[in-house]
Amino acid sequence: MNPVKIAFAGVGYMGQVAHLRNYANREDCQIVAIAEPRPELARKVAQTYGIPKIYSSHVELVNDPEVQAVVASQPHLRNGHIAIPLLRAGKHVFVEKPMAGSLAEAEAMQQAAEAGKALLMVGLMKRHDTAVLAARDVLQKFAASGELGRLNRIRAHCFGGDWVHDALPPLSTTEAVPNDPEFKPNMPAWMDAEQGKQFQNYMNIMAHNVNLVRFLYPQPLTVQTAVGRKENYLMHTALLTGQDGVLVEFAGGSVRSHQWEEETHFYFDKGYVKLYTPTPLNRQTRGRVEIYHSEDGKEGQRQELTPRIDWAFRRQAEHFIACVRDGVEPVSSGRDTVNDIRLMEEIFRVMILV
Repeated sequence: MNPVKIAFAGVGYMGQVAHLRNYANREDCQIVAIAEPRPELARKVAQTYGIPKIYSSHVELVNDPEVQAVVASQPHLRNGHIAIPLLRAGKHVFVEKPMAGSLAEAEAMQQAAEAGKALLMVGLMKRHDTAVLAARDVLQKFAASGELGRLNRIRAHCFGGDWVHDALPPLSTTEAVPNDPEFKPNMPAWMDAEQGKQFQNYMNIMAHNVNLVRFLYPQPLTVQTAVGRKENYLMHTALLTGQDGVLVEFAGGSVRSHQWEEETHFYFDKGYVKLYTPTPLNRQTRGRVEIYHSEDGKEGQRQELTPRIDWAFRRQAEHFIACVRDGVEPVSSGRDTVNDIRLMEEIFRVMILV
């Protein structure tokens, strides 16, 4: 089997810790180039990982015929700027979440993928988490059997905490990222500067939770209302509804804590399914799923699933390589993820500030 030829656009903190290490030393892929504007960092990373070619800009990857796919680990406002020319050139591209700075940019990225007949994958690694997949299997089983009755409410809660948990540090230098005069942030045109700033911060956190609910409850959602804090829109509650009347609540914020606080609950007539997702960068932890069932409300049975440890970022890299090799659309494709950006813009459009 010929390995997939991968290039990296950006090898900063997340580029190394969450991504590069998961592609290095695999038999099914080969890292053939990096595009990194900090020359000392580029040389250090290339030497450490045995990467033969160094470019200063992602634009140079467009014209490299050896490069089949690009992992672009960048701040999300740069996603469209980097991905669109690569996709148009037929390069398959992986970008970090959130997909883009605005719905208009997300749609332009997907259009570029279709024009270049290339795959676009968004880094929503929770779709590869073993606890998430266990929860999805359980929810599909209950939807088919009706054992827990009707699904009434979903509550997604993310207040964060320590998301690093002593992850292995990346290679680093003291270099600053040079200014790119061609780059212009693409934010929703209808937002003012302060709202736009708050929106980018909000998306950077809540993109995972919006996407996770859509993954586990794949029904069209309609935004009904949202309330946020004037000084921090991330501290918010949003209420959406599904076509079948299910209430969907997103509760977001931030907390200084040694642990990671992120949960997604599904409440039925006769019980619930609760998903606890793990710290993102801790490779040695796992999520869990709690199931409760009561027929009469007086007696109940509780079960906990603790799936095996298998880091979601590693599984995500494996999936991207397989999609490129086999020409299969990723589970977190650009085509699907556009819907996340649409919902999050709508949440901000209706948000009441207090």
